[in-house]
Amino acid sequence: MDIWTILEYTASVTVIGLLIWLIKLIFHDKLDARWHYFIWLVLLVRIIVPVSARPVPTPFSVFDEIPIGKWIEMGRILAEKKGYGELSAIAGRVYLWGAVMLGGFYLAMWAILRIQVAMAPGADALKREQINEIASKYGLKSCRDIRIRRNAAPYVCGLLCPVLVLPEGGLPEESVIVHELLHKRYKDVLVNLGIHAVRVVNWFNPIVWLLTSVVLNDSEALCDQRVLERCGKENARHYGELLIGMSTAAGGGGKNTATIGTSNMAGSYRNMKTRIRRIRDFTRVPEKIGLVTLCITLMLAAAGTGSEAQGGYTLELPELTSEKDLERAMLYARCYHARTPEEAIYLFIRSYEQNDLIYRMSVMPEKEIPRYEEFARKWFLQKELTARAEVPPGEKGGFPCYFPEKIAGMEDYRVCNLLYDETEGTATVYAIPNAKRGEAFVEWKLSLTKEDGWKVWLTEESGMHSGEYIPESLLFGTARMGDFLVELSAYNEGYYDQLGALQTAGFLAFSQKEEESETCPTYFSAEYKYRCLYLTYLGEESLEGHAVKVTVGETDLDESREQPWTMAGAEPPVPEEKVRTLTYSYGDGNGNGRAAFDGAELMTGEPRLIYGVGDGYSEPGLCWKESDKIVSYVRIYVDDVLAEEGEIQSKNL
Repeated sequence: MDIWTILEYTASVTVIGLLIWLIKLIFHDKLDARWHYFIWLVLLVRIIVPVSARPVPTPFSVFDEIPIGKWIEMGRILAEKKGYGELSAIAGRVYLWGAVMLGGFYLAMWAILRIQVAMAPGADALKREQINEIASKYGLKSCRDIRIRRNAAPYVCGLLCPVLVLPEGGLPEESVIVHELLHKRYKDVLVNLGIHAVRVVNWFNPIVWLLTSVVLNDSEALCDQRVLERCGKENARHYGELLIGMSTAAGGGGKNTATIGTSNMAGSYRNMKTRIRRIRDFTRVPEKIGLVTLCITLMLAAAGTGSEAQGGYTLELPELTSEKDLERAMLYARCYHARTPEEAIYLFIRSYEQNDLIYRMSVMPEKEIPRYEEFARKWFLQKELTARAEVPPGEKGGFPCYFPEKIAGMEDYRVCNLLYDETEGTATVYAIPNAKRGEAFVEWKLSLTKEDGWKVWLTEESGMHSGEYIPESLLFGTARMGDFLVELSAYNEGYYDQLGALQTAGFLAFSQKEEESETCPTYFSAEYKYRCLYLTYLGEESLEGHAVKVTVGETDLDESREQPWTMAGAEPPVPEEKVRTLTYSYGDGNGNGRAAFDGAELMTGEPRLIYGVGDGYSEPGLCWKESDKIVSYVRIYVDDVLAEEGEIQSKNL
């Protein structure tokens, strides 16, 4: 049993329970017993749903201000680092044994009660008839099984086959019988069982015990209100005196006769005071207060059912003046969990751009944490960040490649073909020194894994390449058309607008604290899908002196035979009279394009671009997938005469 998970769970239940209790105290005489009871449904959601889950997006959450999950995770990490892992395991076993013992005790108490009720004598015919008449008078159903026992007050026992247990002597007053039949109608015994289950799970938390007592008392107070709604408000004073008398008979100073699996009309005298106040306020609460009630409930639900933002919204960088500061900063970074692969890659690039150990730690795979902490301490002592080992591979003292090789002057980063599922993914990053000229680039291969958050590892990097980068194809296809080879290539590309601010920071973030924390993007600022077609001439006959023109469409368009240069819905990029004298290529985002070449250009045997088009999207997930299929219809004209035509399809690589 993981004691840290239990601590996070019980702490979240405690915080939401105390918040609800505080709100209830503020509005104790402003709202009726029905609201005071059903507001606990917010706590029920938190009890059932793990604190790490966020079932419904909420604009704010109390756990964003009180980050319990982060505090608990820090405690777990510190315990492991200081060698208290075994002690945590022992605490987990102690917790488990405590829950088993308390659960066993409750189970034994319930079994004994059921045996005692089963052995108790049944009510006589007169009492059954009287109870049936009361039930019929108020539109309720009586219990089939009615028993007589020596107890101070009646109660309902059991859930599937409820039994009405009456005290010895005469029949209790009519309002008392109505109270218990209302418990039966609204299945309040189930609430009693649920409360005891919560106590078993949180057996070591006294605040949870106190809160569950309040819930039980609110259940009884609501039942009191339902009785007065049926029996008449004018009976409120008499009914209150009746409750006080039953409480005194049940044990005087504070004995609570509540038993697992039953209703509890005669509670303790201390709790009875709350019920009497609710009875008193029953006639004072304004009838038209539904809107206020709804607003308060929705605010509590939004604050209580939401969880803290996974990974938080910012990753602040503290000033590192001592090794202790470094340890604390790395601990904080370990508790930051990137919510998406895009966010993880952003932090990886940012760690490279700023030579920052803390950003790198935030997306460090768990298996590398021990060696990385050793690497970070070495850097801090030497004040020199060395990305690679300074000793031969395999010898003690070397470190893996935590950062790509530092190359000054990077202006842009393009992330291509980011692919991932629920647990892992891959991507390629092209770092470009001069984005406008595009004359050089560096390529990084990244792997991603999903642990507590998304983690990034550099699996391969290239040195500086000259020329414009051409990403690897995600989808690829070829088609031979006579003496021509047509190639189809498609890939995805995304980038971050925020990275532009990194180059102008003017300092290394590991040595200074940023004045304003930047938001880490969970998705690309813009994402594109590109489709490119290339034409290669493989024939032996010379094309010098000839004009080669190509049209591309997704389907076989008959009108393109008459007008090979005009695609449906697209205007020529140049006047028609100049088309024959210019080399050009053109394409649109719908898979249509055209190109014209001087035949001599194709004699080199090199692929020539027919067209390359990128479509941009503001939302993630709309680019090419590995399972996609691209189909284009290509026609090749030589001196305006159709020479070849055919279809080209992409294949999954």
